[in-house]
Amino acid sequence: MGQIDFEFKRERKLGEFVQDFINLLKVINTHLFAVLFRLLIIPICMVILIGYYLTTQMRISASFTNVDYFNVGASVLSLVLLIMLISLFAFGFTIEYFILLRNKRKLDFDSKELWTQFRSNIASYLRFFFAMLVVGVLIAVPVILGVLLSAFIPIVGSFASGIIFSMVGLWFFTAFMLYREGYYDLMDCFGSAFSLLKKKIFEYGLASYIVSFIFQALLSIITIIPLVIIFAISYNAIGFSTEFFDSEWGRTIATFGGLVVVLLFIVYYMLSVISYGIIYETAKELRFGEDIFDRIEKLGGDKNG
Repeated sequence: MGQIDFEFKRERKLGEFVQDFINLLKVINTHLFAVLFRLLIIPICMVILIGYYLTTQMRISASFTNVDYFNVGASVLSLVLLIMLISLFAFGFTIEYFILLRNKRKLDFDSKELWTQFRSNIASYLRFFFAMLVVGVLIAVPVILGVLLSAFIPIVGSFASGIIFSMVGLWFFTAFMLYREGYYDLMDCFGSAFSLLKKKIFEYGLASYIVSFIFQALLSIITIIPLVIIFAISYNAIGFSTEFFDSEWGRTIATFGGLVVVLLFIVYYMLSVISYGIIYETAKELRFGEDIFDRIEKLGGDKNG
């Protein structure tokens, strides 16, 4: 395939982040979803099976034994954990996708190459994940305090909270990228990421939040409205009673609703990585200058560790 006409390493203003995100997504959307969903199809099918099983157990009554309640509880817990696991894998796969895309500047890679690269770096993901949990605990109090204070701001309080979470997410993403690409070790990547972002952290967080807000709204319109219509028809036809989950239609609707939620999580994480990646490349270029890490590598360093 031909080279992608997109400049990753350049300074951008707020509006340019949104426009460049849309421009890049137009080019890669088909390839991105095709490559990633080939890797996620099996766990998604498992979600469908567990979700359908739960619909057969929704008629909880006095005749239920402790074993029945345990089975339902275990199934719910398994479903939640599986959804979380799928979301984490979707996040990791999209990071590797972004790295391949940036380095190759072509769409000439497939799911197999993406999986090979992810598998070779899975230790980095695990180490960073546990470090992130520790850092998350340490910053929890100021973040929660900031969110609570922003909630009291009239009209824009919810937006302020969203921007705070976007800034934290972008900080973690940048820290991981600096660690994943070998620029800093695990002990230094968080501080280095903050140093990289701090001068424009609000602008970067705002850009990320605007992108996520736009696509959350679009995804909600595309998915929620049809679901509301389907559920309204189901209510008039069957009624949401104990008989709803006895019907194949009721079970299908409930399972489909769960599937939509999973797909929304996956798409949200995929889009977040792409927007974070553009901001990361911009912040790195603005702070260190053109191709500084490439020049370091040529002098004897190894940015890929």
